[in-house]
Amino acid sequence: MMDWMNINEISKVIDTPAPTVRRYIQKHQAFLNTKKQGKKILLHPDSIELLKKIRKWYVVDNMIDIEIDNKLKASGYKAVIDVESINHESIEQQLDSSSLDFVKAMFKEQRAINEQLMENNKLLVEEIKEIKQSYQESESKREQRDLALMEIVRSMQETKKSIAASEEKKKWWEFWK
Repeated sequence: MMDWMNINEISKVIDTPAPTVRRYIQKHQAFLNTKKQGKKILLHPDSIELLKKIRKWYVVDNMIDIEIDNKLKASGYKAVIDVESINHESIEQQLDSSSLDFVKAMFKEQRAINEQLMENNKLLVEEIKEIKQSYQESESKREQRDLALMEIVRSMQETKKSIAASEEKKKWWEFWK
């Protein structure tokens, strides 16, 4: 089995300038079996023939990117997704167009769910603000009530003291007078 090839090696094999090979790989990476090693992009030897076809479609048939992607899909080439960055394992899955459509639909559904969650979060934040404001208002009213009660208690104590002081001055036999 051959090793993965870097862009310069591919450039020599398909007789194409390295920047052009790099552009082809970037534009049609979904159909090519690639991997990154540091900053280098490596291509599996199985994808060399497909890269030659892509080159022919650009140069001979004067096709543009979208036309080439459509032709690749129509020809039955499967998109390759490297999920290494997702779960940190080197796992590759080949997807046909219906699987790709399914993944797109799932992403669209997930986006809708995320938007709904964001809206719910905004509503919850508003509700929390209202609850905080209500709590602060009730706390302020409670403090005012406590201060008023303390003032009443003080005045009652002063009244009791003055009554007690006035009663102390009377002698016991003058109490009924």
